[in-house]
Amino acid sequence: MDEDTFWALVAESRHDGGSNTELVSRVLFRRLRALDATDVVEFVRFWEQARSLLYSWPVTDAACLLLGPVEEEDLCHIQDWIISYGRTVVERIARDPDALTDLASDAGNARAQWFGEFITEAHIVVSGIWPPGYDPDGPDDLIGERLDLDDWTAVRRRFPSLAAFRRDHPELGNPELR
Repeated sequence: MDEDTFWALVAESRHDGGSNTELVSRVLFRRLRALDATDVVEFVRFWEQARSLLYSWPVTDAACLLLGPVEEEDLCHIQDWIISYGRTVVERIARDPDALTDLASDAGNARAQWFGEFITEAHIVVSGIWPPGYDPDGPDDLIGERLDLDDWTAVRRRFPSLAAFRRDHPELGNPELR
């Protein structure tokens, strides 16, 4: 499996599952079960590389603005959720985390554990062993600069779309954005 094949599998699964993110994970799981062990291991490696691309303070800050407080254990689920939307979305959000507003309509699925579980399950089913850990070449700590999310002037400057989203959704709090 090469990187293009990896992203094609993700795109086909999103296409077949449509806006139903849980269905996307099930479709992808079925596709992984049909692969040989070597391809599943490679798939997991590419998935972990995509997670590493999203493992930054700007993406985490953007997720906090969209979803509310994000615990460290939620990060991989949120990254998985983003990855399920495909290469273009991952690259755009890694480059411009403010673009996370594009996924706001599916935000309820952002913390779901479907993808982490299916990757482990598929790997075990196909290879008979637990998958390797996180990307060994990935960052140990979040990269980039953390934004003070209490500084609404800085938030509006760095994340104008997310600030507008929060302003339009007062139920999420932060009256400073109104």
